Amino acid sequence: MSHDPHIVVVGGGIAGLACAHALARSQEDGSCPRVTLLEADERLGGKIRSESIAGRRIDVGAESLLTRIPAAIELCRELGLEGELMAPATMATSVWARKRLRELPAGILGGLPDGAGPVLRSGILSPLGIARASLDLLFPRFSTERDRPVADLIGGRLGRQALDRLVDPLLGTIYGAGCDTLSLRATAPQLEAIAREHRSLIKGMLAARAPAARAGTQPTARAGAQAQLQAGPPFATLPEGLERIVERLGDRLRETGQVDIRRGTRARLLVRIPQGRYAIGLADGEALAADGVVIAAPAFEAADILSSLAPGAAGELAAIDYLSTVVVTLSYPAQDASRPLRGSGLLVPRGEQSLLGACTLLSNKWPHISAEGELWLRCSVARASVEWALGMDDAQLAERLARELRDMAGLTGAPLSAHVTRWRNALPHYVPGHLDRIARIEQHLKPFPEVTLAGAAYRGMGVPQCIAQGQAAAERILTATARSEGVVAQTR
Repeated sequence: MSHDPHIVVVGGGIAGLACAHALARSQEDGSCPRVTLLEADERLGGKIRSESIAGRRIDVGAESLLTRIPAAIELCRELGLEGELMAPATMATSVWARKRLRELPAGILGGLPDGAGPVLRSGILSPLGIARASLDLLFPRFSTERDRPVADLIGGRLGRQALDRLVDPLLGTIYGAGCDTLSLRATAPQLEAIAREHRSLIKGMLAARAPAARAGTQPTARAGAQAQLQAGPPFATLPEGLERIVERLGDRLRETGQVDIRRGTRARLLVRIPQGRYAIGLADGEALAADGVVIAAPAFEAADILSSLAPGAAGELAAIDYLSTVVVTLSYPAQDASRPLRGSGLLVPRGEQSLLGACTLLSNKWPHISAEGELWLRCSVARASVEWALGMDDAQLAERLARELRDMAGLTGAPLSAHVTRWRNALPHYVPGHLDRIARIEQHLKPFPEVTLAGAAYRGMGVPQCIAQGQAAAERILTATARSEGVVAQTR
């Protein structure tokens, strides 16, 4: 093995880019790995994409960064982008319930409403729904011995109405699937922890909110964007789009001279070769020799790549299902709003039989998009309608959404612009037992410590989680290749 190990990163999404960046920075510690980054597409960034729409830069993939997971904010700081970070002007969100928009209680975006009073006053639940939810105070403890669907906890404790109107619209928008099929441990671990520690879910949520309320961590509404960010808002973004992170990472990687970025290059198969090294076969017939490999591609691609080296891991990876989603960005003249549009957006429960699943009021939420005379909206198609929407004509899709927004939000007239983004097989489906599957995959890969995985399919699909996974993968590979180099040196 040469003194400088060659590490191949498969996948140029944010996890792969963060991994390559961490590997390139490791030369500051004395090691100087050569890195080859392979991306099957012609562009980097994966599900981070910022498009120019009617003269504005709009995110049509990932829209914001979750700040309680610090990896993304820290990376922005390292890339010189911290000063550009902007907090939302408002976080208030409404749900279409009982034939009108009703504001969700504060704190529910984190899964923990600020007390039962706001829930009762919101009008989201009917008197019968409130009565059913109150039975949680009498039920025996929820069993957390095995991973179960989110719906088992929320629906079982608080009733179907609370599930359908309070929790499912939120998680469904994030994960692209209903709570009936989402893993509690993988998607709502904070709620599982409450159920484990408290007999009553309601009392447990109140207890969990109490320390935050005493500490006064809720940011002041409509404060300056940077002031809110310093105070700890839950989300942040970049005015020129999150693709700025991708662009800056690409520039940094090229500047190092240590990273060879190869776009339009698909990895096909990984095999073991003598002296503990690996060969990666590419779609064009070329083979690359590597001392370490990070696979940061979707699980179904990782399954194909590992099919020969680790068939057990490949089988588990192939079993991870993927879901599609459709995002439609609309702009309207401000005068088309027949009534004031308040808050950052609205959610539509699945029982409404609507094409619209969620709508972010971009010009309300983000100060840099706010402009006199214009309203900007980002619409997500409802889960049950995604397959239909994938095949719809763009104009037909935009017209149908505009019709529903007329009824729900009072937007009259036709949109000034409409931009449709279809994300096929974009979201890994975290079904019950997902984390157990990931543990089995890792066990299958134990004989090959120089091969590791990172990305949205494993332990969190948000941008910060993917960045953290990419950085952790870099650390594992550096440790493994250093150990392998020592073993080879001793045998010479």
